[in-house]
Amino acid sequence: MVKKGDIVNFYTIMRTWEKDYRDRNPGIVVASQEPRGGYFDKGHAYILWANGDMTREHMTYLKVVPDE
Repeated sequence: MVKKGDIVNFYTIMRTWEKDYRDRNPGIVVASQEPRGGYFDKGHAYILWANGDMTREHMTYLKVVPDE
C-alpha cells in the first residue's frame, strides 16, 4: 500500500503512457485512498510530481522508490 509521504515512480508496460510520465518521475504521495471493496476499485493516490504537476493515479501504476 502506498501511503502519504512515500516517494513513487509511475510504472506501466504501455509505452504511450510511460513517455507521458518520463519527465514527471519521481513524485511524492500527498494523499491516498485504500480500495473500498469494489471489483474495479484498486485504490488511488494524489501525487505531486518532480516537474510540479499533481495527478490522481490508480495504485496499480505506482511503485515505491526503495530507501537508499
